[in-house]
Amino acid sequence: MVFNSINFAVFLLLVLILYWWVFKKNAKTQNLLLLLASIVFYCMADWKFIFLLAASGFINFYLAKFIAKKEEGKIRSLFFYTGIIFNVGLLLYFKYFNFFIQSFVNLFNYSGAGISFTPFHILLPLGISFFTFQMIGYLIDVNNDEIEPTGNLLGFFTYLAYFPKILSGPIERIQKFLPQIQKKREFDYILAVDGLREILWGLFKKIVIADNCAVYANEIFDNYTVYSGSTLALGIFFFAFQIYCDFSGYSDMACGISKLFNIRIVNNFAFPFFSTNISDFWRKWHISLTTWMMDYIFTPLSFILRKYKKTGLIISIVLTFLLVGLWHGANSTFIVFGVLHGLYFIPLVLIGSMNKNEIVAAGRLIPSFKEFFGMIALFILTSFTAVFFRAENLHQAINYVSGIFSNSLFSIPYIIEEETGLPILPKLFILLLCGFIIVEWIGRKGDFAIVNIGKKRNRFFRWSFYFAIIYIIYYWGKSDMNAFIYFQF
Repeated sequence: MVFNSINFAVFLLLVLILYWWVFKKNAKTQNLLLLLASIVFYCMADWKFIFLLAASGFINFYLAKFIAKKEEGKIRSLFFYTGIIFNVGLLLYFKYFNFFIQSFVNLFNYSGAGISFTPFHILLPLGISFFTFQMIGYLIDVNNDEIEPTGNLLGFFTYLAYFPKILSGPIERIQKFLPQIQKKREFDYILAVDGLREILWGLFKKIVIADNCAVYANEIFDNYTVYSGSTLALGIFFFAFQIYCDFSGYSDMACGISKLFNIRIVNNFAFPFFSTNISDFWRKWHISLTTWMMDYIFTPLSFILRKYKKTGLIISIVLTFLLVGLWHGANSTFIVFGVLHGLYFIPLVLIGSMNKNEIVAAGRLIPSFKEFFGMIALFILTSFTAVFFRAENLHQAINYVSGIFSNSLFSIPYIIEEETGLPILPKLFILLLCGFIIVEWIGRKGDFAIVNIGKKRNRFFRWSFYFAIIYIIYYWGKSDMNAFIYFQF
């Protein structure tokens, strides 16, 4: 059951009716409903691992309490590292076991060992990367005495399993989420309308932009050997917008759905394609993951390596982004993806502008030439890494990149239409994509692109815009209900 499905719409409507009319008595009854709804939602997505989710919750809940009760020393450290090993162990087994075993086998085979290995058939629990990172962060914060462990088991499990975020995040911090659900929520009309507006925009990004980009990106990537360099470059362009609109569309819908329950969760995207440097890009792309990695990986690493000054800082960044890449999956392509992004930081470190965070075209509708050039250059650099993100293996990624830098790079791009076998260039969709970029640019200062269209425009314009979006969704939207890309992570 995915957000962009009729089944989910019915499920959500039913939960909302129960939440605001039947279970509205107090925070406890509201949380009980949210937990039950989240269990049903997760079971409908992947019922086989609901007990794993429950076990993770119980173990981390009680370990945090044990850690907080003990003074600094061996016993406290034992509880803490037991929790870290447990959570990391879940990820290593379910997500990386075959990858690491195969890597060791390949390493020995380079020396002529001749070892064979048949990968184990290990199913990947949905959302495991998200809920285990939440638990690791929770234990670290408790161990560092930054937060007190909660004694509210119902609230804790509501936080862990909350259905708008369980499958693809964001990676929510318990200290921001729990205070919201410890008190009774009253219906907030303005927030609910804002949530509906955000759901609409997220749905548009997913089934109109992302799923249509996927049609062209899949065709080009799956048949990259027959296409010109210019078409391969076009394929990267389509995939870059596919992955952005797919994931940010999910995040918009998750935030919007949560607002209907008068609960705010972290905004995971802030128009990253309008950044002019890689540091600002990662402040705006998958914000919850970036923040988690900066707090729990980069900061400790940079402290340990501080005596090496800029060299230590570069090493810390590259290692952090190597883990960012590896977080996405057990494939060498993701490692290259992460390392490339880490290497992009080197010029910023050397010139001392890594923390510089400029607002592009602040107070202006049109960016300067320098700003425009910076955005285009950064888009090209980040889109280049998307080849490794999309490719099945390094061999395919390298061949794809090699195909771009050929004499045909300057030819007119085209895509073979499957039904007719004739070359086409999807001009109308590219025009629609350009319109989407303009709307995002105009709304770049808000939490999502159309947030202010509903607040600062007259009613006729506002509703005309909404109906136009709904019509485009109906006319251009893909009806096959493709799953969100980040479900696999």
